[in-house]
Amino acid sequence: QLEIYRELLEALAASEQESATTFPELSKSLVNHIGTLHKLKEDLQDIFTRIRALKTHFRGQYPEVYDYVQSLHVDELDDEDESTPV
Repeated sequence: QLEIYRELLEALAASEQESATTFPELSKSLVNHIGTLHKLKEDLQDIFTRIRALKTHFRGQYPEVYDYVQSLHVDELDDEDESTPV
């Protein structure tokens, strides 16, 4: 039974050593991925801000056309809801 404990201890030590070498590499990778996600979020926020500004501009400059396009979009969404099985 002492042999089993020794093997277990060796396996745990090897696992700990592997974790100690892998963790810093994975931490760097995670930090890079998080940075990329933050940049993507900022870019998307900028894009949607620009889209809202364009919509406001077109709503003011071409109200009839804007309302017509909006009504088409709502009708299109209603059609999708009806065709989607529940």
